[in-house]
Amino acid sequence: MSQAESSFFNRELSWLAFNDRVLEEAQRSDLPVLERLKFLAITASNLDEFFMVRVGALQWLRLQGRRVRDASGMTPTQQWEAIERHVTALLQRQQALLLQVLLPELASHGIRRLRPEELTLAQRERLEAHFLEQIHPVLSPIALDPESVTALPALQINLLFEVVGSHQDAEPSRWVLISLPNSLPRHLGIAEVEGLSHAFMNLEDVVEMFAGHFFPEEHAGAAARFRISRNSDIVAEDENVADLASEMEGVLEKRVQSPAIRVEIEQGASAAAVAQIHGICAARQAQVFAVAGELDLSAYFALSAIPGFDELKVDAWQSHTPAQLEPGVSLFEVLAQGDVLLHHPYDSFDPVVQWIEEAAADPQVVGIKQILYRTARNSRIVAALIRAAESGKQVTVLVELKARFDEARNLDRAQDLLNAGAQIIYGVRGLKTHAKICMILRREGARLVRYLHLGTGNYNEASARLYGDISYLTCRPEYGKDASAFFNTVTGRSRFVHFERLSMAPFGLRERLLGLIRSEAQRARQGEEAEIMLKMNSLEDREMIEALYEASGAGVKIRLNVRGICCLRPGVPGLSERIAVVSIIDRYLEHARIYAFRQGGRHAVFISSADFMRRNLSKRVELLVPVEDREAKRRLVDVLETHFADQSRGRWLQPDGRWLSSGDAAGRKATRSQEIFAREAAKRARHFNESPDVLVPHKPQQGR
Repeated sequence: MSQAESSFFNRELSWLAFNDRVLEEAQRSDLPVLERLKFLAITASNLDEFFMVRVGALQWLRLQGRRVRDASGMTPTQQWEAIERHVTALLQRQQALLLQVLLPELASHGIRRLRPEELTLAQRERLEAHFLEQIHPVLSPIALDPESVTALPALQINLLFEVVGSHQDAEPSRWVLISLPNSLPRHLGIAEVEGLSHAFMNLEDVVEMFAGHFFPEEHAGAAARFRISRNSDIVAEDENVADLASEMEGVLEKRVQSPAIRVEIEQGASAAAVAQIHGICAARQAQVFAVAGELDLSAYFALSAIPGFDELKVDAWQSHTPAQLEPGVSLFEVLAQGDVLLHHPYDSFDPVVQWIEEAAADPQVVGIKQILYRTARNSRIVAALIRAAESGKQVTVLVELKARFDEARNLDRAQDLLNAGAQIIYGVRGLKTHAKICMILRREGARLVRYLHLGTGNYNEASARLYGDISYLTCRPEYGKDASAFFNTVTGRSRFVHFERLSMAPFGLRERLLGLIRSEAQRARQGEEAEIMLKMNSLEDREMIEALYEASGAGVKIRLNVRGICCLRPGVPGLSERIAVVSIIDRYLEHARIYAFRQGGRHAVFISSADFMRRNLSKRVELLVPVEDREAKRRLVDVLETHFADQSRGRWLQPDGRWLSSGDAAGRKATRSQEIFAREAAKRARHFNESPDVLVPHKPQQGR
């Protein structure tokens, strides 16, 4: 069956279509130029990870001779070739946008990249002095030896020189490689350039300009510039591993030496240099791209955030703290009166961080249990957990060492916590632990009260300012009981028991979702109004897609908000004509998972750490959390409805795989969901105390 005939879209091509949508944001002429530059950098960073993980897995399948077809009917080789075609076109669009649109527009505002020939003598002398003092000592030229393998770091720009001796030197020419480490800034500021507010040069231009300092009395030809990506789809075999920490260190070492999966060569390299690069990188097994422009566009992240130039950036949306969570009001007191729902980053994540910090210092708190998947570089949450452990509180933390690309940081965090006296669990054998939960145990009179934070995002203060996520905080006893059973299951190897409220993958979460989908289908067959609204990052799991197809056939109205991968094909007569799929790409990364089922008008609403992906539902520890607070449920349904009404950043998936903007046919200002959420958060912060349903916090009574 061809992909065009299949009921499913290919996963890899669907992801590339997502990156195309991100690039469309960079192409928007109504956005300020530095915001467009940021989106361009995001597409480059996304592509790096895609090759290291997804294409790396395909490379392994091809080298093993596997011909198994995916749900769309494509073999690994067919997928590999389709990816190569798509990425070739994507690179052309990226470079054309940068070179023909963004850089000229930046120059018109006084921000310009300079070429070596544009420098004055004084500027060149100052730059050379900087090179000799700050750059030259860091770099290490390496002569290529045909009899040994040269290990190149991934995702760094490399300069390959053909070096020729003096006329008196009878030695043949040699090839010398210089890698530019990420510790050096990619863009170097050039001072005192007339007519420019900010002039800069690319590091590779500067190194090539002064390369003669590495080769005295010799001649180095023009550098061939290239970059490699390595296969990072290497995971710990932890089923029979006694020391997972040591095993993860081994995984990190293997990634450094893993096969090249992609080679990017800047156009202009000589044929001889290209041949050398192919040999160095073992390019016969990799995808090779000729780049008509610059390498590593992700470096423009830094330039997009350059201080000043506010007129070239979007107006900031501030995060707000709801009035009932203002400083000085204990979150324990608020939760004693009812549940709290936060919609980040519009609602600040700071109250969650401050709550954990408060718990670390609170003498009534006797224990903290938490899952850490990804954390901030200088995490206040980790620091609070360390203080709590040092003060004698019982602190148990499951640190997921298998969180891809965060393994090294998590190893360090785990050791710091261990040194402080915390109990540390290195994940769960055979699974990744991706659930987002923190439980604080507080003695109040004769009772031990369990307070919970349950979320869709990581405990990362930095990403919480950029990711759209949900926090649900509660001290409902039945939730606390489930949370204790959950932690016993993942930390104590206890036998899984049925939970009252929560659902856990890989034990029952999939089945609960399937049951809810089938319940809506049954209601539709009985003539009831039935509807499903789902918001997630990715939709790939075949069983879940087929259940949605079945529900559509039964008459259920289904609306899906899927940010990235979507393997479901909507709008196909006889299969999915009642299913619509929208994707929102805007200022913040949509990361929340919200699942709503009409259930006869009584809406069952959930948040979750899990997407509809096979890995999430079958190979990870995840949580599905019912939201029972009436106001919180209403808000979550409103979030879904607002996304589905987005005419500004919403793109709708067509049966043929295209994503089309809904536009604004009436000519009015288009609805923009993220802008609405920002306004609503500001209103909650200002007017909470004017609400007739205001909560009046007070300390819990003794014996509660």
